[in-house]
Amino acid sequence: MSDHVSWSFPRSLVCSSLAVALAAAPSLPVWAAAQATLAPSDGDVDASDPEALSAAAVERFQAKDYDAAAALFEKAYEADPQPNYLFNIGRVYEEKGDLKNAVVYYQRFVGQSGVDLESRQTATERLKILREAIAQMAEEEAPPKEQTPPKEETTPKPEVDDTVTDQGDADSARRTRAIRITGYSLMGAGGAGLIIGAVFGGLASGTVKEADADPFVDRKAAFRDRARTQARVADAMFITGGVLAAAGLVLVLSTLGRKKAGKSDVSRRTVWSPVIGPQQVGLGLAHQF
Repeated sequence: MSDHVSWSFPRSLVCSSLAVALAAAPSLPVWAAAQATLAPSDGDVDASDPEALSAAAVERFQAKDYDAAAALFEKAYEADPQPNYLFNIGRVYEEKGDLKNAVVYYQRFVGQSGVDLESRQTATERLKILREAIAQMAEEEAPPKEQTPPKEETTPKPEVDDTVTDQGDADSARRTRAIRITGYSLMGAGGAGLIIGAVFGGLASGTVKEADADPFVDRKAAFRDRARTQARVADAMFITGGVLAAAGLVLVLSTLGRKKAGKSDVSRRTVWSPVIGPQQVGLGLAHQF
């Protein structure tokens, strides 16, 4: 099988993108399957040769000299303004930890014309992740807000009414026990669903890695189809398990705090009860007089 894969980008861009993708992480898009040659030292690079500049940038990136790698990719882009050089610069800044500059170049890459849909989607996902990380770091660096202690509120004790019988107490205890058992059962089923979802999620992740590592296009497509199916199963199990676990937790919480009703605690009682419907799951508060 020939090792040449046809794409819409020039050969110089193909080599540079492949080299950075292989050096960085398997989750990055691999735009071609061409072989990159070793780059000469930076001082010997022809500033008008984008392929040589790109190869030198890859060498600097692998040596963790990120500033030099970014500068060389910039020169390559000046010599041959192809969009993938912008993506490569963003990847260099991301590896360096300069998330703001990484966002700038990923955004420039997304705005270029002639970028294929899969590569544009990959850059968009990186932008979303990096922006969330920047926002989270900004929140952590912000000074904590002063919190005023909540005011203690005193509630009057309910009036005592000696009208509840021992039989009523026994019935209430049985209902509470049945609700609690049902809640624990739902939580167990939900936990099992979440575990199954996690297993299929791991399988999907492994299949994606196999697709990225496979050199053949048709096998890559087959692996990716399998990964999508596994991911759908994982999502379904996560949703089902989460709903069941949440419903079970609501039922268990509704039984907490219930006390045995005696002759001195009868006429006024506040009872938490589960509320389960086609569009909501929660707790209801009922006050009995």
